[in-house]
Amino acid sequence: MSATQGSAPLPTPKTLADADPEKSASTSKNDSTTALPELAKPVVKPQYTAFTPGRQRFIILIVTAAGFFGPLAGNIYLPALPVLQDQFNTSATAINATVSVFMGVLAVAPLFWASLADYGGRKPLYMISLLIFIAANILLAALPANLAALFILRIVQGFGAASVLSLGAGTVADITEPKRRASQMSIVLLGPQLGPVLGPLIGGAITGSTSWRWTFGFLAIACAAAYVVLTFCLPETLRSIVGTGEIYATKNWVTRPVWRQKPVVDPKKFPKPPPPTLISLFKLLYYPPIVIVSMNSAILFSAYYAMAVTFPRFLEDIYGFTSTEVGVSYMAPGLGLVAGSLISGRVSDWHRGLFTKRNPDTPVHPERRLHLQIPGILVSLSGILMYGWFNNFHVSAAGVIIAATIAAFGMTWVFITTTSYLTESFHKTPATLVALASLFRNPAAAVAAVVVEPLIAKMGIGWCFTGLALVELCCVASIGFLMIRGKEMRRKYEEKEGKPGPPRGPGMRGPPGAGGPPAGGKPPLGSDEVKGPGMSV
Repeated sequence: MSATQGSAPLPTPKTLADADPEKSASTSKNDSTTALPELAKPVVKPQYTAFTPGRQRFIILIVTAAGFFGPLAGNIYLPALPVLQDQFNTSATAINATVSVFMGVLAVAPLFWASLADYGGRKPLYMISLLIFIAANILLAALPANLAALFILRIVQGFGAASVLSLGAGTVADITEPKRRASQMSIVLLGPQLGPVLGPLIGGAITGSTSWRWTFGFLAIACAAAYVVLTFCLPETLRSIVGTGEIYATKNWVTRPVWRQKPVVDPKKFPKPPPPTLISLFKLLYYPPIVIVSMNSAILFSAYYAMAVTFPRFLEDIYGFTSTEVGVSYMAPGLGLVAGSLISGRVSDWHRGLFTKRNPDTPVHPERRLHLQIPGILVSLSGILMYGWFNNFHVSAAGVIIAATIAAFGMTWVFITTTSYLTESFHKTPATLVALASLFRNPAAAVAAVVVEPLIAKMGIGWCFTGLALVELCCVASIGFLMIRGKEMRRKYEEKEGKPGPPRGPGMRGPPGAGGPPAGGKPPLGSDEVKGPGMSV
């Protein structure tokens, strides 16, 4: 009887393999050896940066120190405002206008610096801008007292100082993956936050004990020391030039200065944006969420600055403080800025990580951070409201200082959330986006510094700051709108631009589709488009 007619014999390994290859692979030693690598092949995640954690921290330290001088220059000046009013024989409004001019330059100049930095490199612009800042401070300290010269040199001083905040945000985006970016951004922004802490303290001590000119002399000397460290120790980090920074992996931390690093990466993996133009910059404003979050930061910052420029006058006229005591009093709101920055960054990253853990297969959109602005707005407007009425009724100096601290904490909480959102939404041009946000924020502060005194004269202290608090309250509604409509606006933006994924910035990366994956649907390994944990939004 044939095998097909009776009970079939046990299959030989050959017949088993023919009948069930998968079962044969599971029982055959040789076959399992070849099959297991396919089953257990690990997914290799691309490395976001080649800089060691220690060197990343060192780079963050350098840019944090560099970012300290712009805000320091703005705040070291505040305790000297009454003295300068006497020295230059002018009005409080005219002297406050020198603050407004400085803030106005800080608003516009970052667009110039940041757009060049996203195209040509970070380090050369650090070096040029800080050199301008040092020269302006030397002239301010040395030239005779003249109101026109003061205005002109404050413009030059602001132009030199304007680059560092947006360049610092770009540097963080270069070397830090998105899942840790808010925390690292909060550290870099310690430089700007420490300016309001130490600036009035140093300025009050200098103004109270020696000439106001030494405020600018101090800035020139301190910045020159930081400039030497930056020149010899800060590497180029722009990803379209050095990629992940692999060329620095085996080099010493102290190197011979290179004026401009030549590109050492494949432009297909790390594409370079086209040369910046004003049209391409302002096209970014067609994306509504950028305008909304930038306006929120601008409103809170203008209210804070209205408080900051009135702070010394109220403490001196109402509570009898000296210039030195005013400088010490600025430490409290300054510490509020630092605390708000650090806590906000960690809370934002924790919330992002929690969402990723609970939804491992769901992309983390930048909008996931935005609802955190609401508590910051409410805290800020509470502080502004208390500050106005405490001064109106002469409650106590301690109450005024505590109110200012609360307002500072809320303002910087919102600022960190906004900065993190912008750098994740447009990760090819992060410095440009932060600079564009400054275009909203700093002019608002400049206007507030000029108009706050006339408003107080017409409305009274309490009602003036009540009005500012009510304007801040409107920001809650705008964030609510963005939480509801943000994803839909993102979808429409993507359809309009013809680009997959999050928006890359119209006009900043070539024609529609230039920012998407190449033909075949998969981006090249090692490029900025590769998705790994914390590497895409």
